[in-house]
Amino acid sequence: MASMDADTAALLREAVGKHADRTGDGRAVRSRRNTLPGYAPETLAAMAEQGWLALALPEDAGGLGLGVSAAGIVAEGLAGCFGADPFHSLFLAGRVLTHAGAAAELLAALATGKTLPALAWQENPQGARLNPPATRYSAGRVTGQKAWIVGAAGATHFIVSASGPDGLVLVLAEAGASGSQLSQAFRPDGSPMGRLVLDGVPGEVLACGEVAESALRAALDETSVLVAAELMGHIDRMMAMVIEHMKTRRQFGRPIGAFQALQHRAADMFVHQRLARAVLEAGLTRFDSLSDRVARGMQSARLRARLNDTAQLVMRESIQLFGAMGITDENDLSLHVKRCLSLIGWLGSSVELRGYYMDLAGPARQAADGRI
Repeated sequence: MASMDADTAALLREAVGKHADRTGDGRAVRSRRNTLPGYAPETLAAMAEQGWLALALPEDAGGLGLGVSAAGIVAEGLAGCFGADPFHSLFLAGRVLTHAGAAAELLAALATGKTLPALAWQENPQGARLNPPATRYSAGRVTGQKAWIVGAAGATHFIVSASGPDGLVLVLAEAGASGSQLSQAFRPDGSPMGRLVLDGVPGEVLACGEVAESALRAALDETSVLVAAELMGHIDRMMAMVIEHMKTRRQFGRPIGAFQALQHRAADMFVHQRLARAVLEAGLTRFDSLSDRVARGMQSARLRARLNDTAQLVMRESIQLFGAMGITDENDLSLHVKRCLSLIGWLGSSVELRGYYMDLAGPARQAADGRI
């Protein structure tokens, strides 16, 4: 992947910020809750036009080849308009296809938004580790069930993980194909997650065996970094809202920010915010330069666990400092809280991510010591 210079990063950050300012109206966000596909069609069109769908796709397939750090800038900026779901799901699908060596035509169609694949891999709530899927692939057909599929409502195709004769298989199946049944559930922020039932659905093999497992694992690690970046965007915005509230909300004739007990709580939030920012920026800078799968997995888990924990702390304290007004639907703080609640468990909770990190750290440490 090509490295991104500071000028390109600044231009990208500015473009995403302008998009968020145009589309971040709270009323519009609330009107899209519990609807399908969960985002406005013009949002997807704008992402394709700006080139964001092509950021991490290879250049020979019409992509920009800029990697996870560039996509992280977009994900963080989209926290301002609560519109990252189509971006996350298409980034995840695109990275799976890229690592699996999919045809350039398929990747090019994704970059322009003409083809909208969604990854269907989860069969249980645990989202950090890969387990052998119960879904089966045999004689060119897939049978099984998948859940927690982000982007399923607008998908034109599904990338399904299954167990085949040679181990793990990644299969491309058309959405709405005979034998498939799709239903939806909604997360706390009202965004949809699909449940897919497959009964002998025809599919094309994209990769199998170690290639399929490596492609799936790499894409999940990369997308988890994007989720961490979006969480950082929500943390910054919640902190800004808290500081403004403490300056303007008056109690006993004084702004509540004048009370030392509340100052201490805000200072503690600020320290955690700055630590999370430092970890994220250092991690994004380093992530694309890592070539070792284990090192990338450990970096992803470390980043994401830190941002999960910081988001939870800032959510709790923000609600308290708002005098519990932050949980009311009319307060825009609630939009950030509900979005964070939707993100924190996707692709791994903090506990799961730390377990995944230790799974990787043990063999890595032994290899460094020369024991294996």
